[in-house]
Amino acid sequence: MSGRKIVNINSATQVTKQRVLNPLHYFPHFQPIVFLPTGQIAGYEALARTQNKLGEVLSAGGIFSNQEYTLNNRRQVDRNVRRQALEHFAQSSQQGFITLNIVPDWVDMLSKNICTPTISMIDELNIDPSKVVIEITEASGNIDNLQRVVKDYHRAGLRVAIDDFGVGASQVDRIIALEPDIIKLDMRLFKDAAKGGLPADVVLSISELVQRAGCELICEGVESEQEFHFGVECGARYMQGWLFFKASDDFLSAQLSHTKVQQLLASYLQRKSLRTQQTVKHNVNVKSQVLALKHHLQNVQSIPRMSQQLAEAGILRYFLCKVDGTQVSPNYDVTEQDIVEDDRLVGANWSFRPYFHALVALDSIKPQQLILSKIYRDSSSQEMCKTFSTYLAKDLILLVDCKVQDDTLFVE
Repeated sequence: MSGRKIVNINSATQVTKQRVLNPLHYFPHFQPIVFLPTGQIAGYEALARTQNKLGEVLSAGGIFSNQEYTLNNRRQVDRNVRRQALEHFAQSSQQGFITLNIVPDWVDMLSKNICTPTISMIDELNIDPSKVVIEITEASGNIDNLQRVVKDYHRAGLRVAIDDFGVGASQVDRIIALEPDIIKLDMRLFKDAAKGGLPADVVLSISELVQRAGCELICEGVESEQEFHFGVECGARYMQGWLFFKASDDFLSAQLSHTKVQQLLASYLQRKSLRTQQTVKHNVNVKSQVLALKHHLQNVQSIPRMSQQLAEAGILRYFLCKVDGTQVSPNYDVTEQDIVEDDRLVGANWSFRPYFHALVALDSIKPQQLILSKIYRDSSSQEMCKTFSTYLAKDLILLVDCKVQDDTLFVE
C-alpha cells in the first residue's frame, strides 16, 4: 500500500438540497386602502397568497425572507404574483391605485443597464403609471442601487412608498436619499403606539417628520376604533386594515367603505371635541392660577402660600427669567403640602425655548399676554407638560410648568 488515505464517500459531508418554490402556486389578493376625506376605497395593496392542501387561502409573505429558498427562486415567485396583480388591475375598471411590494434584494440583482421589470410590465399592459405605487418593503439593500431604481420609477411616473417606517436601520436617511411620495408606518409600532405612552409620543413625532417631508402617511393594520382615532391623530389620510376590509381576490366598489368611515370620523370628532372642552376648562383654571401667582409675586415678592391650589391645577413648578432667557430664581417645585426651592438651574439660559421668542415679540404689543407652549414630556417628572409664560415686569418673565390633561390618544 502506498499509505494514501482512502476517503469513504458515504461518510463525507453531504450538501443539503435547497427547497424549490413553484411560482404557479402563488397568486395575489388585494387589500383596500381607504381615503378618509371621501370615505371611499382609494387603492389596493397587492399581497401574495397561496393555498394549503385543504384549499384554504394563506398569506405567503413569509417566503420572501425565507432563506431555505434561493434568492432567485423567491424573486421568480414575486414577479409572477406581481404580473398577475398588474394584469388583473389592467383588466378592471379600477379608478384608484395599486401598491406593489418590492424587496430591496431584488433591486440589488438588477443590471444597471436595463429597465426594471415592473416598469416593463406596466408599459406592456398599458397601465397609467401614476396609478402604481412601489413599496420598498425592508431597510436592507444597497442605498445607491435603491436610489438609482427609485429615480427610474419616478421618471416613469410611478410613486414610491417606504414600508415599515420607524423600525430597523432607521429610515430617516432613506427619506432623504429616495424622496418617497408615501410613508407607511410599521404595523407593530403603530399598534403599540395606539395604546398611548412613550411609543405614542415617538410615533406622533415620526408622523410630524413625515408630513414636513411632504409625504402622504398610510397607517396599516388598523383593527379597532382606538387605532383609527390614533391614525387620525398621526395625520394619516389613508388607512388599511381589518377594521375596513380583509384582502380578497377581487376589487370592491369604492363606495363600500363610505358609511363605515363616516361613522368612525363622527366618533372621532365627538370624543375629540369632548377632550378639547376638558382641555379648555383646564387651561382656564391654570390660567387663573398663573395670574393669581403673578399678582402675588408682583405685589408681595415672596413665596406664596398657595401650594394646594397650584398642585390641584396640575402645576409642577414655576421660576423667573430675565428677558434674555437667564434664569434668576430657583425652581419652585410645587407639592400639595409645600413649595420647595431648587437652585441648581439658577443662571441657566432658556432663550432657545419657542415661547421666549413669542414673549419678546409681544413685549411692545401685548405685554400682559400669556404664552402657552406645545406639549412636551417633562424630563424630571416624565409627565406630559406645557409651559405658561408671561411678563412679571419689564425685564422679568414668569414661567410655569404644568401637567396636561388633554390626552389626544383617547386611551381609556
